[in-house]
Amino acid sequence: MKDKRTLTYTIENSTATTVGEWLAAHQFPRKTMKDLFSAKGVRLDGRICTAKTRLSQGMVLEILPLKERIDHDPIEMPLVIAYEDEDILIVDKPSGITMNSKGQVSLANGVAHYFKVHKIYGKVRFLNRLDRDTSGLVVVAKHGLAQHYYQLQMDDNRLEKWYRATVKGRVEQSQGVLKLPIRKSIDGIHQEVHPEGAMTKTEYEVLSYDESQDTTEACIRLWTGKTHQIRVTMAYIGHPLVHDPLYADAQEVGKSFALRAYRLVCYHMRTGQKIVVEV
Repeated sequence: MKDKRTLTYTIENSTATTVGEWLAAHQFPRKTMKDLFSAKGVRLDGRICTAKTRLSQGMVLEILPLKERIDHDPIEMPLVIAYEDEDILIVDKPSGITMNSKGQVSLANGVAHYFKVHKIYGKVRFLNRLDRDTSGLVVVAKHGLAQHYYQLQMDDNRLEKWYRATVKGRVEQSQGVLKLPIRKSIDGIHQEVHPEGAMTKTEYEVLSYDESQDTTEACIRLWTGKTHQIRVTMAYIGHPLVHDPLYADAQEVGKSFALRAYRLVCYHMRTGQKIVVEV
C-alpha cells in the first residue's frame, strides 16, 4: 500500500539534468536526500534512482518519506485536530499540558498515539511550541521533508502565528511593533530584555478595553520565536498578561494566563495554496 506521505512531482520546464540537480534547485535538504537515496526511497517513473540519474521532461519523480519509529510513548488522550493533510497535523493544544517534558504526560505522547493509530510512521516533530499554560495551535510535521519545508516558511515569515492575549491596564497605542533583545535571565527561569539578548519582533493590535477589569484584549503576531516572547514583551511595556505568575504576580501560580494561539497561516507544500486555520 502506497504511503500517503509520498511526494509526487512531474518534471516540467526544468533546466536540471539530473535528479540531484532538480532536488537541489527545489531546496530539498542534502542530508535527508542522502538518507532517502540510501533507503531506495527516490523513484523516477516507478524505478529506484540515484542523484545522478538523468531527467527529461514529463518524467514522474516520487519521494517516499523514511519510515521511522515513533519517538515518544503513545498515550491516548483527547486531541482536537484543527487541520490535517498528508504532511502536517495542526492540533489545538489545551492549557495545562507541556509539549514534551520528560517524566510527565505531554502533548507529544498524545500525538504519538495518534500516529500509531493512523499508521503514520514518523517521529513527533513540533514546528512551533507553546508554554504549558498557553493554549492553541501547534503544527506537527509528519516527516522530515515537511519539517524542512515549513521551517523555511517560518524563517522567511510566510508562516504566520497569531495570538489573543488579555493584559493588565489600558494599552494606549492602538497598534505597534516592538523590537526588543531578549535573553535568559541569571535565575535560569525568567527571560529578560537585555542589550546582549537575541533581537525579537512582536506586533500587536488592541481589540478592546474592559474598564471594569482594567484589562486590554489584544491580537498579537510573533515575527520571531523566543521563549516567553509575548509575556516578556508585554510586561516590559507595562502590560503583563493577566494571571502570569512569572512576569505579573507570583501569587497567581496555578491560574492560567490569558494567552491563546488562535490563528495560523501557511502554504501547502504540495499545491502552494494558502492554508488559514483559526480556533
